[in-house]
Amino acid sequence: MNITDLTRTRTRRLVLSASVLLAGALVVTGCANDDRDDDDTAAGTGTAQSSGAAAGSASGAATSAAASNEALVAAAATARDAVGSGAPTVIGVEQERGGSAWQVLVVTSDGQEHEVHTNAAGTSVEGTPTVDDSDADDVRENERFVAAAELDAGDAAGKLQDVVAGTVTELGLDDHLGKVVWEGDVRDDAGTKHSIRIDAGSGATVTNTVDTDD
Repeated sequence: MNITDLTRTRTRRLVLSASVLLAGALVVTGCANDDRDDDDTAAGTGTAQSSGAAAGSASGAATSAAASNEALVAAAATARDAVGSGAPTVIGVEQERGGSAWQVLVVTSDGQEHEVHTNAAGTSVEGTPTVDDSDADDVRENERFVAAAELDAGDAAGKLQDVVAGTVTELGLDDHLGKVVWEGDVRDDAGTKHSIRIDAGSGATVTNTVDTDD
């Protein structure tokens, strides 16, 4: 064999070896990419599912709170319409029977207090509105509350939500240190109850505490 033939033989061997090495490298790289893609896909799917579940839960909680607060406002309006004459003003709204109904207190222009019960949605009256036995002191207090409450029950519920996002389960006019306030309970998404007072005229927060006894 001459030098030319030897050179050609060596060249063919080098080319063949290089081809084998290149093919091997491509196989290894391809496997690694497949593994990484699988891992990424699995991780991505898990993250998407977790994020979706969390978002769904938060959205569900927000929807539930919004629906409940809409029911409170509806209950107030239904009760006011049920009392009818006497320029009725709602001074209190409270969930009852485990959230399956609302009790609404309405004061007419003569200072008399009326009690109305509605369904859970607040859209219809249950039973017949009743007039509470209000003495002279009760009448004066009711008139004072009505005069000071520039915010109605719906506005007050919105202000409470501005302080703590959640479901307003109870709301009523009351006296706090000589001031007329809207006092209410709000349950946040974690189920914690917050007792909040806001000024009945301005809506400014007066107190905001967590109810640890609940």
